[in-house]
Amino acid sequence: MATGPENPSPEQIQHLIRLYSEGELSEALVQARQLLQSYPKLSFLHNIQGAALVGLGQFDAAIESYRQALLIEPGDAKTYFNLGNALNDSGDAAAAIHSYEQALMIQPDYVLAHVNLGNACKDAGNLVQAIQSYHHALEIDPNFAEVYNNLGNALKDKGDLEQAIASYRQALEIEPDYAQAHNNLGTALKDKGELELARTSYRQALEIKPDYADAAWNMVGTAEDMDDAEYWMRSCLAADQDYLSAKIALGVLEFFRGDRTGFDELMKSSLRDHPTMRSMEWVSTLPSLPKLYFQRWAFFDRAIELSIQDRPFYEFGVFTGESFKYLINAFGKGFGFDTFEGLPEDWGEEKAGSYSSGGNIPEAAGGEFIVGKFEDTLPSFFSEPRLLASVINFDADLYSSTICALNFSKPVIDRHTILIFDEFIVNEHWEQDEYKALNEFCVANNYTFEVLAVSFFTKQVAVKLVGV
Repeated sequence: MATGPENPSPEQIQHLIRLYSEGELSEALVQARQLLQSYPKLSFLHNIQGAALVGLGQFDAAIESYRQALLIEPGDAKTYFNLGNALNDSGDAAAAIHSYEQALMIQPDYVLAHVNLGNACKDAGNLVQAIQSYHHALEIDPNFAEVYNNLGNALKDKGDLEQAIASYRQALEIEPDYAQAHNNLGTALKDKGELELARTSYRQALEIKPDYADAAWNMVGTAEDMDDAEYWMRSCLAADQDYLSAKIALGVLEFFRGDRTGFDELMKSSLRDHPTMRSMEWVSTLPSLPKLYFQRWAFFDRAIELSIQDRPFYEFGVFTGESFKYLINAFGKGFGFDTFEGLPEDWGEEKAGSYSSGGNIPEAAGGEFIVGKFEDTLPSFFSEPRLLASVINFDADLYSSTICALNFSKPVIDRHTILIFDEFIVNEHWEQDEYKALNEFCVANNYTFEVLAVSFFTKQVAVKLVGV
């Protein structure tokens, strides 16, 4: 950039860059504004002013600053990239995506623009485009460990656990001390039921970063018993004394051990209305405390143990089939119901279409899959006699889907059938979803239910109906 009457001096530019680089954002903003009074058509000054404003959390002003820069240099890919970042930080994902796409139209090999486009698409729920963007970035820079980690996250959200695991492992081949990738690998392995491998990954994350509270918290989700869970809850709180989930979970665990002190203190605090506290308050009203679990697979083992195992099982909401495959190993025969296209309607912050397997139906020997919306497929399926259920796994999340599944599956339920609800508690509006469906079903049929097992970590509850 030439200097002269239309440009600041090299010393002024270097001073401004130094202020910004050293984190003196307020002073950098003052200097940029002063220089802009003399050099209003210098896009560099609008850009650095925007960067300082982003650092100060003033996103609207930053967005305007970047747009001023683009009026001066409309073909500057870096400014479109910066604008995309500011728009994304402000919560306008759609505009951010458009800005990143503009940057890539100008500079197709702009790696970071591909990466941030992928991140924005993932946050917006467009996992297919996110995955494509990460692949484009890796075609340009195949040794970008962070992109493999982000790609793994998108693949995991899409339900492709095998590919997610491969992507995390690729990140770790490039950067073996990447603590976040170890942690994310552990979570994908846990979701596949490979608990020992998951624990190994979490431990590796903690060896690299001993104060990694998230990894310690995730270890709770692999615990087999209360002592193990308590150790990791306290480890999490040692790393971050304000880690809310661990603080509440410890109060819940102590309650199950017969000590109400922590729970009562939490109930007197501002956390009383936290969804986990509301869930625990409901559990505290039960005639007897159910068995407490911390991970899905031990929870399933308990349900299997309590069931009549020579009966088939039924699952409403299959997604990628990890739970179905686990249950089929115990029962040999199962029926799975799903559209395989995701949620049919919005559910809290989850948009319609979330949890889609892309139409891919799992393969499981002994499994029969009935594809379509429950209201379309269940009338026909249950129009003929069906065998009584050992276990029914309700994993449809929504009230509407769950009440539909309950009503149609009534003929295969008796007093021995174990009903598992996968999103029964802990969610922000859990009382309006599976919980509501079960209670309405019981009232309509003059049933009650006995709670057999509960997991706050996985949000599951297992019950038997009384009065069938």
